[in-house]
Amino acid sequence: MTVMLKRLTVIALLSGILSSCRVNNGDIGDYFGSWLLYDMKVDGETPSDFDGEQTFWEFQNNIVMISRVMFMYECDSRVGTWKETDGELLFDFTHHDDNNPAGTSKYRAPEWIGMVSDEIMHLTFDSRSPDRMTLSWHSPDGQLYTYSLRKIW
Repeated sequence: MTVMLKRLTVIALLSGILSSCRVNNGDIGDYFGSWLLYDMKVDGETPSDFDGEQTFWEFQNNIVMISRVMFMYECDSRVGTWKETDGELLFDFTHHDDNNPAGTSKYRAPEWIGMVSDEIMHLTFDSRSPDRMTLSWHSPDGQLYTYSLRKIW
């Protein structure tokens, strides 16, 4: 009887492990995971306050979280939605909840990398592979932002 119980336990554990899912609500392909913003240019120049080891983009389902990790692991995270369409990545930071108006608190765009909360942003792919991508975007004041990302997980 103990051998049978052990076999059933092993079968139950394997069933749980093999049927578990690591991606919530479907496969989003190469986007899933964490990406490091290792380079950023504004009109071809790297901003003096840019740190290539500080900003991370994380994709899951249709949610994007952009976080800045600062001194002693202090973290500032912003949450929006994303969608890929016609060679563009659309970012929307105009969301809200019961306590925060649209485009405020954790729903506002990460201003430290020049993004805005009052419109849906259209980022164009300059290059893309499963573990690297370069995107560009024109801000409302006409500046060209270029974001270079490397997948780290």
